[in-house]
Amino acid sequence: MADGKPPLFLDLHLWPNRSMNPRHVPLVLGGVGLVFALLALRFLLLGAWPILPFLLADLLLLGWALRASFRSGEAAEHLRLDAEALELVRVSPLGARQRHRLQPLAVRVELERFPDSRNRLWLASRDRRLAVGSFLSAAEREALAREIEAGLARWRSGRPRQP
Repeated sequence: MADGKPPLFLDLHLWPNRSMNPRHVPLVLGGVGLVFALLALRFLLLGAWPILPFLLADLLLLGWALRASFRSGEAAEHLRLDAEALELVRVSPLGARQRHRLQPLAVRVELERFPDSRNRLWLASRDRRLAVGSFLSAAEREALAREIEAGLARWRSGRPRQP
C-alpha cells in the first residue's frame, strides 16, 4: 500500500447489547425504592415490621445485579484480517486482553446449530478452535459468520475491503 499499512480484509468490533442506558439506573432504583418505601410504610402500619429488612435487601440486590450487568457489557471482541493474519482480540469486562492470531489460509468458520434455534460460532484452525461472539444473539452470530466468510473470501482472492 502507498501509506505503508497492510490492506484490511475485515475489521469488526463486537460488544454485547444493553437494553438500558446506564444513566437510567438511578431512575429505576429510585422508582423501585419509592414503591418499596410505600410498601414498607404499609407493612409498618400493619405491624409487620420484620418485612422491612427484606425490602431493603431486595433493593440492594437489584442495584448489585444492574451493576454486574453493566460491567459484563464492557466485554468486547475485535476481529481483524489483514494480509498477514486473522487476529481475534478479546477484552474481558475487567479489561484483561487475550490476543489470538490465526493463519487465514487454515481458518474455517463453523456455525454449530442446536435444535432449539440456538447456535455457536467458531473459528477453527489446524490446532485450535475459538468461540466468537458468545454474547451475541443467534441471528447476529449467523450474520457475523457470513461477514467473516466474506472477509476470508476477499483475503483468498487478494481484494481488500473497500473503505
